[in-house]
Amino acid sequence: MTPPDLIAALQAHPEDADRLMRAACAELRAQAAAPQPPDAATLRAGLARIADTGLDAVLRRLLDDAPRGRATDALAALLRPPALAWDEAREIDWAVRHWEACRAEGQLDEALAADFGEYWRRLEWSALRQHLALLGGGHAEERRLLAHIVKTASRYVALAPLKRALEARFPEFFELGFSLR
Repeated sequence: MTPPDLIAALQAHPEDADRLMRAACAELRAQAAAPQPPDAATLRAGLARIADTGLDAVLRRLLDDAPRGRATDALAALLRPPALAWDEAREIDWAVRHWEACRAEGQLDEALAADFGEYWRRLEWSALRQHLALLGGGHAEERRLLAHIVKTASRYVALAPLKRALEARFPEFFELGFSLR
């Protein structure tokens, strides 16, 4: 099941989300497709939608981290698509199950297999790269993409310049009570 097919199925049958996601994760492990490296120009365009300047260090960090994030790129596309938002507990549950299965099948390098926290960080940064690329391309789900970007930028010290730029440009995302839904 391709990510667009899965998203359509999840939208049509939200009550089957757990079963559909488990099946999609099993397919990911069976296929092990090599993700494409991120395009610096596309990421730069996404960052430019947030701030005109001051995000070069964030861009460099995202590009430097990209090769290490390959184990999480496909799952990030499933857990954080622009058309849907899940509760974080549900995202983590699916990610832990996928991580455990990948470990059992020997699909992760030793360092990543040893630490779910690092796996989760890489997954979030993979999703961030995907969201910035879509934002740079003028995706129709701009508000949801921004919400995902805010969520990730608010969590990691290395992304503090991005968070500050988001706070300045989109303060409504930082008001109490904001939700991805």
